[in-house]
Amino acid sequence: MKYQRPTAGFTLIEVMLVILLIGLLATTVVINFTGESRDKKLAAQTERLQQLVQIASETAMLKQQELGLFINNEGYRFMLFQDDKWHSIQEPKSLRPRQFPAGYKIELELEGLEWSEGNLLSQLEWQEEDDSLFEENSFDQREAEKLKQEAKDGTPTKPKLRTGFSIAPRQKGDPKLPQIYLLSSGEVTPFLLTVRDDVESPVWSQQLKAVFSIPLERTEVSRER
Repeated sequence: MKYQRPTAGFTLIEVMLVILLIGLLATTVVINFTGESRDKKLAAQTERLQQLVQIASETAMLKQQELGLFINNEGYRFMLFQDDKWHSIQEPKSLRPRQFPAGYKIELELEGLEWSEGNLLSQLEWQEEDDSLFEENSFDQREAEKLKQEAKDGTPTKPKLRTGFSIAPRQKGDPKLPQIYLLSSGEVTPFLLTVRDDVESPVWSQQLKAVFSIPLERTEVSRER
């Protein structure tokens, strides 16, 4: 009688290890897919903008400075009104210019909003000087230079609060005015902002709405088509 060797099989531990590995791989795939989904990326971008507007408005009230927001398809920047001109803010870091991912489209509505009737912000006039004059230092640095000059001249000086703002050098092509004003009084230009991820179908969109002050209202992310 011929002896036959038993066929080798998997042990229980080996089977359990395989099941565990499959589970870990599946979990990784789900996490990666969820983290990179377009709707969640859009929600993160819109939420960050909402939070930064909140910070800028609170900063304007705290420091009694007039701030603004300029936004387009490329990105957005916060601006400071000083020396009769609007300047892009470089410091604090939270208010530095930011860019949107490729394929984002912005629609900003400022007029014809039913909740903006009687708003006085649209009647404000901001003076803008000649574009040939570019500022290359921060407001705080200019104030320090003024104080030094006053001390040299023997002119009595008054203590001045540091603003904490640093502005970017003025460049040709920079926006002269923001579209949205964030005033030291706490008022915010009424607006309806739609942010779209228009790279492919379906188009995902989300809206931010300002009535007269913060906080802004944010809708849920939705499909347009």
